[in-house]
Amino acid sequence: IATRYEKLERNYHSMLALAFTMMWLPMWAD
Repeated sequence: IATRYEKLERNYHSMLALAFTMMWLPMWAD
């Protein structure tokens, strides 16, 4: 269970980082 939760948390953080990147990219494009 610990490893599964760990993988889920890692995926969540990577998805969150991706979302932030998608939000910040248009600002850098200008």
